[in-house]
Amino acid sequence: MSTTNGRRILLAGCGDLGTRLGLRLVDQGHKVIGLRRRVAELPDAFETISLDLSLLGSPERGGADAPVRSDLRLDALDAVVITLTPDEPTRAGYERSYLHGLRGLARVLESQPGRVVLVSSTRVLADDPTRVTTEDTPSAPESGPGEVLTAAESEAGELFDHVTIVRPAGIYGPGRTRLIDSVRRGQQFNHQRWTNRIHRDDLVHGLEHLALDPEPPNLVHAVDSQPAQMGEVAAFIADRLGVPVPDHIEDEKPGGKRIDGTRFRALVGELGYPTYRDGFSSMLTATA
Repeated sequence: MSTTNGRRILLAGCGDLGTRLGLRLVDQGHKVIGLRRRVAELPDAFETISLDLSLLGSPERGGADAPVRSDLRLDALDAVVITLTPDEPTRAGYERSYLHGLRGLARVLESQPGRVVLVSSTRVLADDPTRVTTEDTPSAPESGPGEVLTAAESEAGELFDHVTIVRPAGIYGPGRTRLIDSVRRGQQFNHQRWTNRIHRDDLVHGLEHLALDPEPPNLVHAVDSQPAQMGEVAAFIADRLGVPVPDHIEDEKPGGKRIDGTRFRALVGELGYPTYRDGFSSMLTATA
């Protein structure tokens, strides 16, 4: 990774992931601009811009034709990291956040950034546990949101000159305890479904590399080193919680994906949480 300080980096979306990334970048001497709808909770170390990119890029809501204020126009950016979040988990919600958001972002940029990193998702990949999925596996989304994310990846390539797509799977970590909570409640799972995940801190580390490396890969799957079936993961968490293992949902068949994380590990190096055991053990110890 380059050690050159003083880069100017825009974090578009700038929620939990963007904020954690931005703090790491500030510590290295880089200038961080956090762009999101509400900026009151962003660190004082960030320059901030309060803006709804989805409105600015939405023809339905009139933003796509509205003039952009001169004080919102951004130039001379070394990198842009895009971590958008849908306002609702529907196709329309994803279209507003990703497609309209990307178009809105393009409208506020006076010039092409040195690098654009778009955080997408492994939802663009088909479920097929019979094979190992790599970055060479073609996209084959099986849901409306997955189709929109596939379109967003393509849109980013058309709007920006130097784009890296990063596809995380199953982000978990501090504040992301949904699976732990589900096991504690005894929620049933498809024990045969293959799952993949990445700890938030390892993902942030990967985004840092992608933003700063002079020649990052064009596509990387952000997953840890161990795909695992849901029954195995649920049993591990249940054992640590001291609760019964949740039941298997009857009539559910094997599914999911087994995603290879070799390229991500080559980018980042040794992961802080190389398997779900490491990550969930840390979380459960912290909350014990």
